[in-house]
Amino acid sequence: MADINQFIREYFLYKSTFKITSFDDYNHVYLCNDESQEVINFDQIISIKYPDSNKRPKSFDALYIDNADIYCIEFKNQKPSIINNTEIKGKLEDGKSELDALFTELNISKDNYNFIYCVCYQNCTEPRDRYKCGVAKGAIQFDLKQYKEKGIVKEVYTNHVDFFTKQFQKKTSKNLRC
Repeated sequence: MADINQFIREYFLYKSTFKITSFDDYNHVYLCNDESQEVINFDQIISIKYPDSNKRPKSFDALYIDNADIYCIEFKNQKPSIINNTEIKGKLEDGKSELDALFTELNISKDNYNFIYCVCYQNCTEPRDRYKCGVAKGAIQFDLKQYKEKGIVKEVYTNHVDFFTKQFQKKTSKNLRC
């Protein structure tokens, strides 16, 4: 059996940063400006694997690998109140399925790793969004709790970019500047 280092070697051309993978094509802004931490641009892997955009599965933006923890990160440069639950769930379902297939191709046992899905969105400024950033900050949003309960991922984090930055440092002991 191979390990995660085989995956990193196989996809080294897709190394990127939080800044690049958090770029919002529509608004032309970055949700995170950190260039110090290395990630794998998972969207890019899927785009190359499926050149026909009509047949391309949904995917998350980045993979951050920290030993046995694999963070599958989706950046949404949107307020939480307008994020589409179906789209976010589709990115998790399709992205995880594609990641599992890549692991199988490389003979990597996915059972040796903890998959953590993170949805990182804009900081909350409007009153109706403050609830999601305040009272609900510990809750799993966007109807994603079921994926943790079914064991598809070990953890799900849904929160604003400042919270994500603090949790990243807490979990990995590495600084992140978003």
